[in-house]
Amino acid sequence: LISWISTPLALAASIIALFFAVKFLLANKHQKKKHAPIAGTMLNHLLHFNRLHDYMTHLAARYTTYRILAPTWNEIYTSDPANVEYILKSNFDNYGKVIKD
Repeated sequence: LISWISTPLALAASIIALFFAVKFLLANKHQKKKHAPIAGTMLNHLLHFNRLHDYMTHLAARYTTYRILAPTWNEIYTSDPANVEYILKSNFDNYGKVIKD
C-alpha cells in the first residue's frame, strides 16, 4: 500500500481528485436555494388533524413559503404576498391547473 501511494501517478491522481472535491464543495456552497424548506410530511397533517388549522397557521408564521411532502407528491404553501401575486398575476400561465369534470 505504501509503495502505491508513493508513485508519482498516484500522487497526481490524488491531488486532482482533491482539487475537484474542493471545487465541487465550494461551488455548491454558493448556489442559491432552489426549493422552499420542508416543513413536514403528510404524516404531520394526520398527527395534527384535530388542530390542523392552528398547525398550518403556525407553519405559515414560521415559513412564508414551505413544502409538505407525501410519498408520491409534494405541496407548496405560501403566505408571502409577493409569491401569491407572482403565481396569480405575473406568471399565471406557467402554473398547472386541475380541470375537474
